[in-house]
Amino acid sequence: MIQVKLKKLLRKHELNSLLENFTKTFNLSFFISDTQENIVWGNCNHSFDYHYPIMINQQILGQVNGETDKINAISQMLNYIVNKEFEKKLLAADTLEKYEEINFLSDISHQLSRCFTFEDLMEVVTKETNKLLKSSQISVKLLNKKGELNIFSYSYQEKELKKTQGSIESISGYVLRSGKAEIVNNVHKDSRYISQNSNIKSLICAPLKVQNKTIGVIKVSHHELVKYTSEQLKLFTSLTSQVAIAIQNSQYYDQLIEYSQTLEQKVMERTEALEQSKKELEASNQALEKAKEKLEYLATVDELTQIYNRRYFNEYLEREWRRLARERKFISLIICDVDYFKLYNDYYHHQAGDQCLYKVAQCLKNLVKRPTDLVARFGGEEFVIILSNTNRLGAEKVAEKLCKAIEALEIPHYYSECSSHVTVSLGIATTIPTSQFSPQKLIKAADKALYEAKNMGRNGFCVAEFRPQII
Repeated sequence: MIQVKLKKLLRKHELNSLLENFTKTFNLSFFISDTQENIVWGNCNHSFDYHYPIMINQQILGQVNGETDKINAISQMLNYIVNKEFEKKLLAADTLEKYEEINFLSDISHQLSRCFTFEDLMEVVTKETNKLLKSSQISVKLLNKKGELNIFSYSYQEKELKKTQGSIESISGYVLRSGKAEIVNNVHKDSRYISQNSNIKSLICAPLKVQNKTIGVIKVSHHELVKYTSEQLKLFTSLTSQVAIAIQNSQYYDQLIEYSQTLEQKVMERTEALEQSKKELEASNQALEKAKEKLEYLATVDELTQIYNRRYFNEYLEREWRRLARERKFISLIICDVDYFKLYNDYYHHQAGDQCLYKVAQCLKNLVKRPTDLVARFGGEEFVIILSNTNRLGAEKVAEKLCKAIEALEIPHYYSECSSHVTVSLGIATTIPTSQFSPQKLIKAADKALYEAKNMGRNGFCVAEFRPQII
């Protein structure tokens, strides 16, 4: 119950100063007493003839006593102040009550959201309703598809959900039909009540509604006479709104379980066929993947030498040219030719010639290992090497290693005019690419250097000056 204590209010400094100013300014003599005639402000003078009450909601808190009727203004002022104080406390109490209601409903909502089975839901409903209302029995009555009433109650002692069937009658039937909550503080004075349990004396019953459709009721009963209030009914109705949605969700969940069980057999029947189809599909995909890999391999790798072919070389050179043009870095190109290979082929025949080209190609590939470099067959007995981010000096070092490595293979070459073993001649060209120049200019420059290396006796390398023109 909200109370405003007059004595405590008059202790406030602002109000006390205001009363003293009235005394001095208007030369008034007065004191304030409570309902027990105790003086709570001022000095007592029993000769005062004027008395004005201080009231809240028609309840007297005290009175102002003075020698003239001028103290009526003080009485009115105090009445205004104490009523404002009462309104503030009333608002604070109402705000606190609303907060507790919201907190209660939020907690209920959180608990219900974690309930999947109807049994879990009934346990939460029973527990939270007992917190809210005095009860000795809580039951949920739901209409089934046949129009019958299924009655559910949860036993905390046995941790068990109990189910019975009943008829649509008495107060529960009335609430079910009307869709309106009811409080019956004495069932024996309500003509609608049909006695099924002689111990019940009071009850509160609310409909379970989902989208304006009543799917059942919740009934809370007590073996003693209980005065349920409209505020309790209001909060209970808010609770039942959430419970109704949770019940429907649990019913959907049960239907889903039932439906999934019905489908389980069909799924099992289909699984075998699907597994077989899956195996066949996987086999087809594997075959396609192998075919794809083979096609990609054939499209990019030279079949004889097992290094990249000219088609892939052209694509890669274009990409590296653009990249190094952006980064303003060097690129070097080496064209390699097997010396006197036609004479080798004529003397040792084509099969030996193929083996010779394979060995040379693999030797080049093993020496040029950086990820951005590339070794490819350029055509016939010619190979080409891309050295990314490599200047002239670096390219010359690589070329020198290649010449020595090929000669170190010691592949006999009877008709070579420069060595008793297979050797190579190399042409080098180096530049910093730009978007204005074509990489074909680099190839021509390297080819020119190769021609000079052959003229100089072979088994060595030459570097061409590369000054490409804008194309």
